[in-house]
Amino acid sequence: MLPECKHGRLRRWLAVVFLALSPLSLLSFPAPAAADDLVNTEVTFKNGPVTLQGTVIAPAPAVAGRRWPGLVLIAGAGARGRDSYRPEAEAFARAGTVVLIYDKRAGYSRATSSFSDLADDAVAGVRLLHARPDVQPSKVGVWGHSEGGWVAPLAASRSAAVNFVVVAGASALPADRTQLWSNRTYLTHAGVKQALQAPIGVNLSRMLVSAGLFGDAGNAPLTALEKVGRPLLAVFAEYDRSTPPGESMRLFRQALTRGGNSHYTLRLIRGADHNMRRSVTGFEEPAGAGFALGYLETITGWVAGLSDGAPAAASDPPPAQTLMSGPVRPLAWYEAVGVHLTLMAVMLTAFAGFLVSGLLPNKLRRSPAPIRRMAALTALGGLVAVLATPAYLFWIVATGATGVDGTVLGRPPLWLLLQALTISVIVTGVALAIRRRGSGGGARLALLMAGGVVFVPWAAYWGLLTV
Repeated sequence: MLPECKHGRLRRWLAVVFLALSPLSLLSFPAPAAADDLVNTEVTFKNGPVTLQGTVIAPAPAVAGRRWPGLVLIAGAGARGRDSYRPEAEAFARAGTVVLIYDKRAGYSRATSSFSDLADDAVAGVRLLHARPDVQPSKVGVWGHSEGGWVAPLAASRSAAVNFVVVAGASALPADRTQLWSNRTYLTHAGVKQALQAPIGVNLSRMLVSAGLFGDAGNAPLTALEKVGRPLLAVFAEYDRSTPPGESMRLFRQALTRGGNSHYTLRLIRGADHNMRRSVTGFEEPAGAGFALGYLETITGWVAGLSDGAPAAASDPPPAQTLMSGPVRPLAWYEAVGVHLTLMAVMLTAFAGFLVSGLLPNKLRRSPAPIRRMAALTALGGLVAVLATPAYLFWIVATGATGVDGTVLGRPPLWLLLQALTISVIVTGVALAIRRRGSGGGARLALLMAGGVVFVPWAAYWGLLTV
């Protein structure tokens, strides 16, 4: 909007003063709406026993009785509130669409929530918009970003109430394969050597998938896409580092064609990151970066064009994608969650037990001082390594490796410290095993040695000994 002139502001202030002094100021009048004002309405709707809270953002009713297309926004991963996508919602509403934004269902968890439940939530939102008098009942669709890009086609494949689909930053690959690709992409960008990428960014995720704690890894996005027979727009970011844009764009086209959909549009947004903001690499989003050029216009123009009939199939060429995804390898027997929990229990018992039992009378107190020091260092270092390593790996899972910023010798700095600690534990443990012969120490020292024996292959598996 253009800035106001000084005289315009003066006239507005005089009018405010006049009304404040007038008897009419005791009455209540609605404020006059500006040309681009939006109408926000708080709503509650239900999906079976689940109650959802949201806001409907609609264009100001400049023409009585006018009806607009409707759009339900489906958020990406995380327990997001309705305002996470308010900028998009308001832009769509200003372009002539009634938009529903809503909070994720209570109890949502990235680890355990199913796309099936989220799709049903979205369909409930679609029904809400269908019932509004300012919405065209034949033009109500769903829009999904990131995780929502899996949910939106699934909702459309289940309900005829969904008249069209829009997805942004969506993946055509299952959630686990997509996330592991993203982890490797961020680790590669940070400079992590390839030999460490599986231990740091892949293996724990594979264990969580096996344990059913990695979201809806069983979802089949291509199957849902094949069942979407309505108009679909998919926009992909040139510099998407969270979902593989090149692979996804090709797989979207193949799945929609197999399903007989001839009304899809696949568009590539240049200079955009995963969130569709302006970016030159996709790894850093400049502060205050707005939407990438053409992103909002592509969506609003496509939705408006539905009034002229379903579009013919069209697709941009897919972007170059340096790192390709790979299937998620099943766990070997030695990678089973139960095996690793047992190893952890043995090591924690050995290292922590040694330190705690040192407070009691024991034979080791009669051993030479060097042996006592080596034993204490082995136990303390082993305990820290066994606790800190999984903590770091869970942080990688939680952040998708996006927090890894730079490396030393091809390793994240904290990982390098963990490797140094691991090596020191092994060195002191070996020295202790050599020195303890004939020095006694009893069961307490034997327990520590047992923990050290288990520690070596465990550390090797997690890449703590990778050169």
